[in-house]
Amino acid sequence: MNNWAKIIIGDSRKMIEVEDNSIDLIVTSPPYWHIKDYGVEGQIGYGQSLHDYLKDLYRVWKECYRILKPGRRLCINIGDQFARSIIYGRYKVIPLHAEFIAQCEDIGFDYMGSIIWQKKTTMNTTGGANIMGSYPYPPNGMIEIDYEFIVVFKKPGKSEKIPKEVKEKSKLTKEEWKEYFYGHWYFGGAKQIEHEAMFPEELPKRLIKMYTFVGDTVLDPFLGSGTTVKAALALHRNSIGYEINENFLNVIKEKLGLKQSLLQFSENIQIINRQTAIKIDKLSYVPRIKDAKPKIDPKKFNFKNDRLYRVVDIIDEQTIKLNTGLLVKFLGVKIIKKEEALEYLRNRILKKEVYLKFDNGSILDENTVSAYVYLKNRIFVNAFLIKSGMAEAEKTKDYKYKTKFIELEKEVK
Repeated sequence: MNNWAKIIIGDSRKMIEVEDNSIDLIVTSPPYWHIKDYGVEGQIGYGQSLHDYLKDLYRVWKECYRILKPGRRLCINIGDQFARSIIYGRYKVIPLHAEFIAQCEDIGFDYMGSIIWQKKTTMNTTGGANIMGSYPYPPNGMIEIDYEFIVVFKKPGKSEKIPKEVKEKSKLTKEEWKEYFYGHWYFGGAKQIEHEAMFPEELPKRLIKMYTFVGDTVLDPFLGSGTTVKAALALHRNSIGYEINENFLNVIKEKLGLKQSLLQFSENIQIINRQTAIKIDKLSYVPRIKDAKPKIDPKKFNFKNDRLYRVVDIIDEQTIKLNTGLLVKFLGVKIIKKEEALEYLRNRILKKEVYLKFDNGSILDENTVSAYVYLKNRIFVNAFLIKSGMAEAEKTKDYKYKTKFIELEKEVK
């Protein structure tokens, strides 16, 4: 059987290349909010308020409803997302999966339940970490979100009749049925290389076997690295994938083996680079989640495992500049010996690696935070400035180490 695929470089808020009621299954993992800036005009997620992000996804789900056949499924892989207090003002978890359920029900889908995909996060898609909060003391420990949801929806209506021979070719084994339709899946995530938050091929493979027949057509409105198309073709299904970022085309081609002349279905893969501009519809939909927007650009922070920054400039005796462009003022510190402090910072801090800890009210403006600064060797710079007599403790504001800093100041005197 010669199956086909179409890779469309275009915006999935309008899937003008796809006819109404023509798709048998939609499998996708949408971009997270403010996790990755792909630098593409019209991208969903980065540079948007939370409400604008959710409205754009609503537009995509609405298109999914239009193109999906009656009685067929839409499967969305998403994890709830950490909103860090240093960026958003206070810590919380944004319940994206719950909003997606409300969105799709509003559009007309029937919610059919969720699968909990238990995994160890392969990168900070949700912004989480293993040990967070007030460790080792109550009450502010934070739950590790090492799982994601696969929310499943059905377009109301009766499915078309499937020939018996096609059913036989598409049937699952008893073991597959028990494992796939169990509400918890256990397998690891994909290694993140060119694309953030890639899902492993096992995920679309299972959904395709669960909800389609051989020869059906599977669509992914956020194709990314091409995993869904690859899984569909391997299972003798046709596939359509939308990807707004043309830079991923080489990654997609490589995943599909298009650089390998021996691949038998390569001639059946069509790549379409949409040239037509689309008109984005206005919506009456208002997200149920409270709106939010970063108080400071997330790109200025390093939330990877090492969490290290490099000091690239000394702005003044109170302020350093990091390699991400973030300006940092020493929290809880009031410099009293300006020249001595500047000399110390230039000789001991400039070009060194540091990590930061934050406190309440750390955001000062869109480029600047106040923070506790530590050298890689664990020297606490804020405390050192006070112990060495170059600074006094800030006494007009409340902060975590206020008592400690005042005691250090007394020891110097």
